Amino acid sequence: MSSAVATIHTVAVWLNYFFGIPIIVFGMIGAILTIIVFMRQRAFWQNPTIIYLLAGSVTTIVHLPTVYLPVVLAQGFGIVLFAEYDIICRLFNYFLYATTVSSIYFPCLAAFDQYASTSRNAAFRNRWHSVKAVRWAIFVMVLFWSLLYLPVLIVSQLTRSNGCYITNYYIRTMTNYVTVPLFFTVVPVILIIFCLQGILRNLRRLKLHNAQQDRFERQIRRMLIAQILVLAVSGFPFALESVYLEATASIVKTNLRSAVESISLEVLRFFFHVNFVGTFYIYLYISSEVRKTLLQFFMRIVGYNIVVPVTTTGANHIIGPTHNSTNPA
Repeated sequence: MSSAVATIHTVAVWLNYFFGIPIIVFGMIGAILTIIVFMRQRAFWQNPTIIYLLAGSVTTIVHLPTVYLPVVLAQGFGIVLFAEYDIICRLFNYFLYATTVSSIYFPCLAAFDQYASTSRNAAFRNRWHSVKAVRWAIFVMVLFWSLLYLPVLIVSQLTRSNGCYITNYYIRTMTNYVTVPLFFTVVPVILIIFCLQGILRNLRRLKLHNAQQDRFERQIRRMLIAQILVLAVSGFPFALESVYLEATASIVKTNLRSAVESISLEVLRFFFHVNFVGTFYIYLYISSEVRKTLLQFFMRIVGYNIVVPVTTTGANHIIGPTHNSTNPA
C-alpha cells in the first residue's frame, strides 16, 4: 500500500470518528426530540404539515441505525456486518433505498401541503390541507416505496468479488440509472420548485385574518423552507453516487483511484446525512414555539420529583406534583 493510499485510508477512518458517530448520535437525539415536541402540543400534531415532518423524524430513527450505522462501523471500525450475513446485506440495501427516498419526499409533501393551505381555492384547500389527506398520502407513499424497492431486497446477495451486491443486472441498472436519478433528484426538484413558487404566489394574494394563527403558520413555513434548502444541498448528490458507481463498476481501478473514490463518496454521505441530523436543530433555531415546548418538557422532567413547600392559612403543606395527572409526563 502506497503512502498516499494509506494516508487517504487514515483520513477516511478519522472522518467516521469525528463526523459519522456524531451524525448518528445527534441525528437520533434530534429525531426523538422532534417527535416529543410535536406530540406535546395540540397545535403541532393537528397541523397537516407537522404530520409530514413527524413522519420524516420516524424515517430518521429507522434510517440511521439500519443504514448509516453499518456504513460507519465498516469504514471507521472495520466491522462489516452487511458483508458477513446475507440477511443483513438484503435488509441494508432495501432500507438504503426505501428510507432514503422517504426522507426526501416527506419535506416535499409538506411543501405541497403548505401550497394547498395558502390556496384561494377553498375546494382544493379543504381537500388536500387536511389530516385525513396527509394520513392517506403517507400510507400510499410508504407502500409505494416499499413495493418499488422490494426487488432489491430479493436479489441482493453477498458475493466474493463485490461484497453486498444487487446481483440482477436489470434491476441494478434500472435502480441506479432510472429510479434513483428520477425519484431522488428530478421529481423532488420539480415538486419543490412548483410548491415554493405556488406558496409565494398565494401569499401575495392572501389576506390575513388571525394574527396568532398566521404567526404559527409562518413559523412552520420557515422551518419547512429551511429544511428544504438543506435537503437540496445535502440530499441530491446521493443520485450522483449511484450513477457513478454503476457506470464505473466494470472498470479496473488502481488502489489510489479506489481510495480517492471511497473518501469522496464518504464525504457525499456526510453531506447527505446533514439532512437527517440538522432537521430538529433547524426547527429549534427558527421556531419560538418549538423552543418553548422543549423548555417546558425539560422543566417538567427536572421538576417532576421536586417537593415544594407552600405556606397556606392555617398550616404548612408539602405539595408535589400529582401522579394522577392526565397530562403526559
